[in-house]
Amino acid sequence: MIRLRLDVSGGQAIRVPLGCEDSHYLVDVMRLKAGDSLEVLTRDNTVWSAVLEPNHMVRLQTELDRHNRLPRHVTLYQALLKGDHFGAVVDRATQAGVGRIVPIVTARCIVREVSLNKRARWSLLAKEAGEQSHRIDVPDIGDLASLDSLVPGGGAFGCVLDPRAAYDRPWLEPQHGPVELVVGPEGGLTPDEVSRLQSVGFRPISLGPRVYRAENAGAFATVLFLQ
Repeated sequence: MIRLRLDVSGGQAIRVPLGCEDSHYLVDVMRLKAGDSLEVLTRDNTVWSAVLEPNHMVRLQTELDRHNRLPRHVTLYQALLKGDHFGAVVDRATQAGVGRIVPIVTARCIVREVSLNKRARWSLLAKEAGEQSHRIDVPDIGDLASLDSLVPGGGAFGCVLDPRAAYDRPWLEPQHGPVELVVGPEGGLTPDEVSRLQSVGFRPISLGPRVYRAENAGAFATVLFLQ
């Protein structure tokens, strides 16, 4: 079933006008016609069965069960990546279940700033990935932060991906609180940066014997923590 997120308050029989992008997606990309069914996620994170109507309208019908709630909240602190690779991070992390994505600057970052256009693109990617993966929320994209400003929040399990760390599989431990995960850029974090994070409470962890691309590692780790 196709799902669309709309920034409206839900209610039975409410008719909602579609914006140009959403209308293009449903009609031109997904080939829906008037009378076809879809699901709509409203701003209060409620899922509704809905039907496409003529003149670029959607009518909400029945509130559906609030399913697919994630077992814990994951914040991903991801180092900026060159090119458009951070967009891939947003897309994959959203599908994996990350609740908040915070871009950070580290010693080996080539890109060191974020434009308003990039922020807007990342937010759109998160919305689209959330619709595709049938999430009931969209991850927040935080402001650019420095590595030195990171400290695990109260009660959170803080960890930093480090291929040199022991493969002790912390996602199997009986804990259900929030996770704060740090992932470096291409080339990884420096040993000094890992030591600094460890000194404030982040635990170095490994995903096993293979080293994954920076744009994939956070999503892979999140899937493990959300099992």
